[in-house]
Amino acid sequence: MSPEKSQLQYLERYAEPEISVLTALDIGDYAHCLVIPAHRERPESIQQIWPHADPQLLMILVVNSWDADDDISQQMLQKLTREAGQQAGHLHYIRRTNRPDLLVVDRCHPGQLIPRPQGVGLARKIGADLALALICSGAVKSPLINSTDADVILPNNYFDLPTPKLSTAAILQPFRHYFDAELELASRLYDIAMYYYVRGLRFAGSGYAFHTIGSTLRINAKHYAQVRGFPKRNAAEDFYMLNKLAKTGQIENHPGTAISIQARLSDRAPFGTGPALRAISSLATPITEYGFYDPRVFDMLRIFLATADQLHNEDPETCFQAVPEILSWLKQSDLYQLLAKQRRSSNLVFQRFLRDWFDSFQTLKFIHFMRDQYLPLVAIDSICDGMVLPKAHIQNLESVRWLHRVLTEEPDPDL
Repeated sequence: MSPEKSQLQYLERYAEPEISVLTALDIGDYAHCLVIPAHRERPESIQQIWPHADPQLLMILVVNSWDADDDISQQMLQKLTREAGQQAGHLHYIRRTNRPDLLVVDRCHPGQLIPRPQGVGLARKIGADLALALICSGAVKSPLINSTDADVILPNNYFDLPTPKLSTAAILQPFRHYFDAELELASRLYDIAMYYYVRGLRFAGSGYAFHTIGSTLRINAKHYAQVRGFPKRNAAEDFYMLNKLAKTGQIENHPGTAISIQARLSDRAPFGTGPALRAISSLATPITEYGFYDPRVFDMLRIFLATADQLHNEDPETCFQAVPEILSWLKQSDLYQLLAKQRRSSNLVFQRFLRDWFDSFQTLKFIHFMRDQYLPLVAIDSICDGMVLPKAHIQNLESVRWLHRVLTEEPDPDL
């Protein structure tokens, strides 16, 4: 399939300079590609991601750092590139007989360092831009840019996926964390918080009810170009990427086997799994101290989403006179000022405006407003009220395990 004009325009105008080096490499033909940013990782972790001998797969590994003295990343790069291969600039192409071939990008040595504020977002963008260029050239047949991380183990059937529809912007793989015993409680509580949040969004009727985890993300190349690639951010690049993709097409949940993600304490990013696990582990009694969004926050969100279309014809005071909390949020949001102009459009255009404006980011701001002004965080027992989760009393690790299975639909080991 020939690349679309938008894809070629993206490569010409917005892609990272690494793609210009590709023509100097004699890259073979592949069915799939897999993009992996790696910062301060060990070579052994890279090997476990996809340990199979797979001539149909090209792994695009962006070894990155902002620290010129980062010996760990530099040593990994040295070990990965010691096999004979082609080199052009800071790109290394290595063909291997017993493991997938590698396209390794050196962004960890002086002169190639990644600016710290751009962090993992730029690393993902470099790898995904290279993937898009290879897809457009025909070197990679699948139109999916598969994104993961160096702390995962992919299931054996990961690539058993039909060609996505043109309307599919991204496909999300289910995930599970695996952990050492001392991190089990923190990991399960963090998983519960993530799954509870998405379930709450789904209960409210949000069009953005999906997990935003970069290692589970598979992006349709067409839509990747439309949103101009990954944002260059040191954290939450996956959140903002999916936020953009959801406005161009469908975000689909793949029903296949879950990706295994290692739960570990980390300071690679200012927030996310590593810092969250560290914070939970520091609590004296995590089960009672760790806070969750009050379930009534999602009820507020449900009321707003169910009523928002009336704003095309009615003023906010009329629509939300019975819910002063929502009216208070609305008056301090940018939406309040935008309504006067948007009401002049057709109802169809207005509905599209509302969906695009009240996106994942605005939804999170809404929830945080309700949390900060009216409904503070609650203990885990309080989220089990029958609205989003079944009523239960969570008092020990065993009951946390039970709730984790309920949310993640993980099989019960005793059955």
